[in-house]
Amino acid sequence: MSEPGKSGNKISKGSVAVTIIVILSTTFFVRASNNMMVTSVPLLAKYYFNFSQTEVGIISALSYLCTFIMTAILNTRLSAERRRVSFIISTVIYAIVFIGFWKSNFISVWILSAIGGGVLGLIMPNIITSASLFKDPKVRERALSLYTVALSLSLVAGPALESYVLKFYSLKTAFLVFSSFAIFSVFLSPFIKFPEENRIREKIRVFRNYGFRSSILNIMAYNVPFTLLIAFGGIYERDTYGISLSLVSLFFSLFFLSSFISRMFLSILPPKSIKRQMVLAMVLSLVGISIMIFSRNIFTFAFSLVILGIPHGFTYPLSILSISRSFESRERNIANSYFFSIMTAIGVVLPLAGGTLIQRYGFDYTFAGILVLILIMMIALNLNFRAERKAGSLTID
Repeated sequence: MSEPGKSGNKISKGSVAVTIIVILSTTFFVRASNNMMVTSVPLLAKYYFNFSQTEVGIISALSYLCTFIMTAILNTRLSAERRRVSFIISTVIYAIVFIGFWKSNFISVWILSAIGGGVLGLIMPNIITSASLFKDPKVRERALSLYTVALSLSLVAGPALESYVLKFYSLKTAFLVFSSFAIFSVFLSPFIKFPEENRIREKIRVFRNYGFRSSILNIMAYNVPFTLLIAFGGIYERDTYGISLSLVSLFFSLFFLSSFISRMFLSILPPKSIKRQMVLAMVLSLVGISIMIFSRNIFTFAFSLVILGIPHGFTYPLSILSISRSFESRERNIANSYFFSIMTAIGVVLPLAGGTLIQRYGFDYTFAGILVLILIMMIALNLNFRAERKAGSLTID
């Protein structure tokens, strides 16, 4: 079996394996370091520079806003060759940002958050697109499933490593440790493939595509609570239960371990019916958040994180599989870029709104309101499934 490489060239089975290994390795190093950044910058801002909850929300939103701008405006407009160059340069800047956090102050932490978020907008969508370049549907979906497993593995290993580092060193030093992950991605970046895409964007009706709509509703139902959990969960755990920063990181690792197991399941048994698993993920999100709201000790809170890790493991791979099944290979950079930009737009709005709401109403009441939003998105998802069925599409059913 051979697969299309750049500009339609054929590559061997061995090259397919090498390509997948490069994708998985790059994914691991970038996502582990990025997760460390988005979970630790709020802690850095709160406990080193005395930011308020609202200010923590603003700095988290700033990073996501820069990711959104770079993904939606720049990445969708670049040719494959220019995206490749910007991707490599972005990984270099990304590594420098982590070293910068090590020496950050009240002013530079804002600048570094903005730059780190911006370059991520030129890194992550292109890794997703590279993982979906294979022409054979079975190879492509297996590669995408393995890609999401690498994401989850990085999210288990990253917090576990950070937890260990924080036992002996400061939070700032942890950024220096994780700069090594970013540096590894620099060396791998030239080997990521960039398949050429359709440059006539008006013919790619992304938002009219049922599979794309399902992927957005699915990811939003989880990204809403997940974004707030990442930005404020660690602060809530420390302030409510009096646990150490090391234990905060360890609990995030527990959450991502549950996600990793879920994604391993999907990689072994790729779903035939995306629809049923999307609905199941939303139900589990409702259950996990409900347990979190009513938890009265750290053990119950930790159990809710385990439950919430399952839909976290399901939603992202189900969304990218939906996109993969719904678009031609030449269209996927546009679809993936819009998908990633919408994800980051959520990250812009929610920390801003969430910081204000949590400061005014508290963590529990804010998450109670999120339960209502998930129910609304579940209804919208089922309506989209019905519309797709009437239109005769079988991409996600």
